[in-house]
Amino acid sequence: MNRDFLPPKNDVVFRLLFGDKRNGDLLRDFLQSVLTLPADDFAEITIVDPHLLRKHPDKKLGILDLKAKTKSGKIIHIEIQLADFPQMRERIVFYDAGLITDQIDEGEEYGVIKRVITILIVDYVLISESPHYHNRFTLYDSASAVEFTDLIEIHTLELPKLPETADNYLWHWLRFLRAESKEDLDMVAQASPKLGKVVVKLLKLSKEERARMLYEAQVKQERDDRARMRGAREEGLAEGKAEGKTEGKSEGKSEKAIEIARKLLDMKLPIEQIVKATGLSCEAIENLCAENRNRRRPTRYES
Repeated sequence: MNRDFLPPKNDVVFRLLFGDKRNGDLLRDFLQSVLTLPADDFAEITIVDPHLLRKHPDKKLGILDLKAKTKSGKIIHIEIQLADFPQMRERIVFYDAGLITDQIDEGEEYGVIKRVITILIVDYVLISESPHYHNRFTLYDSASAVEFTDLIEIHTLELPKLPETADNYLWHWLRFLRAESKEDLDMVAQASPKLGKVVVKLLKLSKEERARMLYEAQVKQERDDRARMRGAREEGLAEGKAEGKTEGKSEGKSEKAIEIARKLLDMKLPIEQIVKATGLSCEAIENLCAENRNRRRPTRYES
């Protein structure tokens, strides 16, 4: 590692910093720099599922996005993506729809549904149609300039679009996440007491053995996953050549992609990585996951 501190834009490091209830004031300050909500709503920010690791038999890292609730019950979902992810817009809408439907049980009224707010931080250009590094999306009619509802609200924060000079307070937070040197951190720390505190927390966290082990474990897992995907691709190409697949045999190509996807699912690879390896859609991979679950589920006649 070339730097003296863990990269704050890494999702494990971000989760360790902002998923710690002792750092609730720092999470609140970051959220206030992104969202326009009543000040009272930030008075109580509760972390949902504050555990970094999930209890899987294979001990792999679990999902590392961060979920929080405001005082009024709004659900805030924060996610970081460092690598370009195909169909990210569709994935976020699908995920948010699940956070909506999970709130209501059979027989309940729709009025119980609380707003779902996603903050998506990416280290690549996601919204090429806009020059802004911060965009807010809701269900909106551009012709009449009327917002249908704000029950789903999506904020995108694109680090590569960040200008060289500060234009608002959010800029300093994103500059912190993008920090590459101690000089970057020193500059950010001067912006406010909260940013000074998060820099101190990051430097302290970077010296903790557990934090470094979790970070290095994730880096190793990602490296291993890339190696598995390369192997799966090479295997698929080799088998495809052996079978003499030619242009026009799309059905055979699709079957081969599904076969590779099944193997990668058995390896417990994340869905987004399987999408990249096979070219299949997120929906197709989700359907394969469901098929796997159904095959493993015992019938009522089994003991």
